[in-house]
Order: sequence, then structure tokens, then C-alpha cells
Amino acid sequence: MSHLRSLRALAAAVTAAAALTSGASAAAEELTYDGATSIAGKIMKEAVPRFEQKSGVKFARVGTSGAGKGLKAALAGEVSVAGVSRALTPDELGRRPHFQIIGYDALGVFVSQKNPVKVLTKAQLKGIYTGKIKNWKEVGGANLPIVACSEPVNSGRATVDAFRATVLDGDPYGAVKELDDASDCVKLIAGNPAALGPATMAYSATGVRAIPLDGIMPSKDDIRAGTYLLSRPLLLVSRARPTGALKQFYDFMLSPEGQQIVAKSFVPVR
Repeated sequence: MSHLRSLRALAAAVTAAAALTSGASAAAEELTYDGATSIAGKIMKEAVPRFEQKSGVKFARVGTSGAGKGLKAALAGEVSVAGVSRALTPDELGRRPHFQIIGYDALGVFVSQKNPVKVLTKAQLKGIYTGKIKNWKEVGGANLPIVACSEPVNSGRATVDAFRATVLDGDPYGAVKELDDASDCVKLIAGNPAALGPATMAYSATGVRAIPLDGIMPSKDDIRAGTYLLSRPLLLVSRARPTGALKQFYDFMLSPEGQQIVAKSFVPVR
């Protein structure tokens, strides 16, 4: 009996030591992120310090290069995880990355509160951004030249690529006013009744409003159902199925605490 108790004690000690080693290993593993600025600014900014406090795992870097560059870095193994605010393309899926939807977003097409236009159709919006429609009076507005704002059109940003694919049907952009980030476009629009531009609904601000597209507003139900034209998923993407510290982060983002962070600016997946 004494021998059996000794064996049990030894087994418990080995199990405890293994658990401590595993925990210490995960805590010692540092993570890195790059990708969509909307995910970095509206989710990672709060999620990272909370996750670090709970898990002991540290993020060495949180980059804001945009979805395209962040995804390339993740697929090349240069960062642990990328934030991508759009669906993956067939070519990207062909590389068999691991991805997890953590929420849903919508691109609002923002106009100034002083702009009298109440609704735009997809065809009108395409006409504006391909340069065929140049004045607000052509879509029921004032006699003002349209200032169509965008992030740099060759930047690989998720907003730019999603807008081109969904609204422009893959056609090239016309002459647009290019600013560094969609948030910069929103600031421009707030002070310029002639301006408009797409940006995540998380960037909604005083002086601007999102205009309905084909009569549909970007409500939570329409975003989740995909009935609003510019709905999009928010993804975490890694080169392979996550293990260790990275799996802990994926699990945290799907936990009630992580989903509450997502819900502050976006539509949570759970």
C-alpha cells in the first residue's frame, strides 16, 4: 500500500511538473500581429493587454500594415497572426492557411451630414468611383464636383480591394483623392459636403453619416446576414493551425470576454 501511494505521488508530481513546464513555455512564447488597421485599432488595442494579463503571453509587436501586407507576412511565417477584414480569395485559400471569423463589419459609404443625398445605388457608386459620375447633381444632390476619397488604391488594403471587387466589379478606380487611411477620409468628409468615401462603420463620427446602398442600411442584422452590399468578415489568419500561445489567443478572442471587445465596434460572431 505504501508503495502504491508512492507511485501515485510520483505520477502527480510528474503531471504537475509537465503542466508547469507547458505553462511556462506558452508564457515564454511571444506573438506578433500585422494586418488590418481597423482590427488593430478597434480590437487588438484592447484585446492584447487583456490577453497578456490573463495568459502571461506577450505580443512583441502589433503592426498596422493593412490586411494585404499582414496576410502575406503571416503566410510567410514572418508574424504569428494577421488580421484580415475581408473574405480570403481562392488563391489565398489554396495556400491552406488557418482562419477564424471573430466578427463581422460593414463598409459604410460616408457623406457629410450637410449632403442632401439620402441614398445611392451600387450603379451610382460605381459611376462615381470609376469617374463616370463627377457631380452631385447627377445623383440628386447639389451642383458640386464630387470628391471621391479612398485609401491608396494600390495599397492592398482590405477596404480598397473589397470595394473594387464588390462595387466596381473589378474595374479600375478613376481619379480619386487618396489618403493614408480610411479614418482620414472620414475626417475629410466631416468638413467637406462634396466628399464621400468608404470606411468601416467603426469609424463613424460626428459630422458624417453612412448612406443607404440600394435602400439598405448597414444594420447589425443585415451585416451578419450579408444582405448589406458591403458586409465583410473579420478574420484572424495564421500559416497553420494554431498551437500553444497562439491557440490561447484564438480561444480568447472567441471567449465571452473577447467577443465583448469585438462587439464594442463590430458585430460579434458569437
